[in-house]
Amino acid sequence: MSRLRTDAVQGATFVELFFDLVFVFAITKITSNVLHDLTWSGAGRAFVLFWLVWWAWTQFTWTLNLADTENSQIRMLTLAATAVAFFLAQAVPDAYGDAGAWFVIAYVLVRVLGVFGQILVIGDDEVQSRGFVTFAFASIVGLGLVLIGGFVDPDLRPWFFVAAIAADLVTVQIAGQSTWVLESGHFAERHGLIVIIALGESLIAAGVATGDLARDFQFFVTTSGAVVATCVLWWTYFGSLHERFEARLAAQSDSERGQYARDVFSLWHAVVVAGVIGVAVGFEEAVAHPGDPLSTGGALALTIGAALFAGGLAAAAWRSDQRAFAQVRFGFALLVLVSTPLVTQIAGGVALWGLALLTVLLILTEERADRLQPA
Repeated sequence: MSRLRTDAVQGATFVELFFDLVFVFAITKITSNVLHDLTWSGAGRAFVLFWLVWWAWTQFTWTLNLADTENSQIRMLTLAATAVAFFLAQAVPDAYGDAGAWFVIAYVLVRVLGVFGQILVIGDDEVQSRGFVTFAFASIVGLGLVLIGGFVDPDLRPWFFVAAIAADLVTVQIAGQSTWVLESGHFAERHGLIVIIALGESLIAAGVATGDLARDFQFFVTTSGAVVATCVLWWTYFGSLHERFEARLAAQSDSERGQYARDVFSLWHAVVVAGVIGVAVGFEEAVAHPGDPLSTGGALALTIGAALFAGGLAAAAWRSDQRAFAQVRFGFALLVLVSTPLVTQIAGGVALWGLALLTVLLILTEERADRLQPA
């Protein structure tokens, strides 16, 4: 076994949390991109960038899962990836323009560092090596498409990025058939932390928007609505669902654990975090203009974001055989989506409180549904 690997049960360490901070920066920049281009094309382009940022982050989570993150070599590797990821994040606002080369080179380097780190951690473990070798070689296609995309005409760049994402999705479908050894508690914790970070970023976005506002009743209603909505969204994940995901991951056989981790955490959690970005855009617009209805774009960002958050968790719950949770959350997502026309007609603060109250109703409904499930 590699000396850089640990058999001890470990939680997230300081170097991993430091690594995450750069991705907070990237998520903040993506939120800003959406806010300044509230169109379908703008949202689509932002989602593509988000997915690439997410893919860089989640690959490193797999790399560090079995690593001894107190080891100096692993720490230096993670800090090097953190430094490179900073340039990835700062290039986000102009990734489709002049900063395209900066974005793609940083992205590829973070991914390559992740592959190198996993080689060090796996060592001579033949079981783990089979799936990883498949993943590493198949990833060349996606990395190559991203790299080319950074240097082509900006109008063509999004298509290269989308093709790279499609190639990566094929890659993980193939590699997921192999056996992957994972420490379940650490893996679930890392993904839970990124959800917390994203939710915290939504409050930061709302807080920044309050800078020059008068502290009056409208300010209080709107800002408190954002805070309460964030808190209850947090509850829908950490109330019990996070623990259920972790327990289900631990219960998988060695041959199935990689597929489950891929589906529930690497794929569906990306949808969850993308949803938080949409919610953050809605928060920021509502808080910046308290008392005014949200624009059509702002309303769509809020409702689609909340639907993605709930829908991503619903899909993850369905994959985890938590059908009561899944059905209620799919219903919640649909209800939020059909409320979009109403959201454009009421004050932003009222809309935020409406989201908060609907989320409380979701929590109460699924708790009842869970109690009524056969043991």
